[in-house]
Amino acid sequence: MVVKILRIFFLMFVLSIFSVYIAAKSIDITKIEKKLVYKPVNKTYNLIPVIDSRAQKNYFFSKDGIKINYLRIKGSRKFPVIVFCHGNSGNMTRCGNQSKLKFLVQEGYEVFTFDYRGFGESGGEVDEKGLYDDLNSFIAYLDEKYNIPNDKIILWGHSLGSAVVIDTASKIKLKGVIVEGAFTSVEDVRDYVTSQDINKQSLFHNIRNRFYDSIPITQKFSSKDKIASVKSPTLIIHAINDKIIPYEMGEKLAKLKPDAKTCFSKIGGHCDYGWQDKYILKFLRNLN
Repeated sequence: MVVKILRIFFLMFVLSIFSVYIAAKSIDITKIEKKLVYKPVNKTYNLIPVIDSRAQKNYFFSKDGIKINYLRIKGSRKFPVIVFCHGNSGNMTRCGNQSKLKFLVQEGYEVFTFDYRGFGESGGEVDEKGLYDDLNSFIAYLDEKYNIPNDKIILWGHSLGSAVVIDTASKIKLKGVIVEGAFTSVEDVRDYVTSQDINKQSLFHNIRNRFYDSIPITQKFSSKDKIASVKSPTLIIHAINDKIIPYEMGEKLAKLKPDAKTCFSKIGGHCDYGWQDKYILKFLRNLN
């Protein structure tokens, strides 16, 4: 009797999952995909003191008319200007993003960071092409507004931001490029997630993985197809203990761009800050 009841509950569970799957198929599946890829947060934090004392909040319009908010953290123009592109979650004031920039501000660098469309207080809805447009528009805006040309700009991208940076740097030459915690493509991340400890996964994980595999990938962010086209001096850094994006993806990108400087650190994690400071400073100081 107990076995029969358990079988009925199991069947009901599977049917409910299947119903959700069918319902997903009947709506715009890309909306579900984007919910999985992007985790924007609209609420912003107060700025930390070292940044707040030098920061200006402002906005510009991306080339398709979307209002994009950014921070300018003033510094010395004797150094190159750093543009930081954050990851797929939070916004420019959250997820430790301010703390990641603190060492550059303390060293006197001028730093800009911005929120992609759909993140923070920026307008619009997030999607891959839109993120590329936002960064490209911002670079053009920096030249127009602050007289900062491409050859004075270093792009630093973390996680998803690395994919945005690589796309832009594959098309224009800059002073330098830093990619941290980078992945090879969204498809590869999906395959990595669904392959983890496959023999130990629960029924839930197996059903979840089948669902993930059923979703067509439109947000590709395929850095592995673009990084060889980057002409700017490049630094690839990745924490070996990264639990979100495996460092092997960083290694693969490095093999595709053999002239890149690399650092695979034994300390730090995907969202940690501080461990990368010395490697970035060394890279910046060695740029001609």
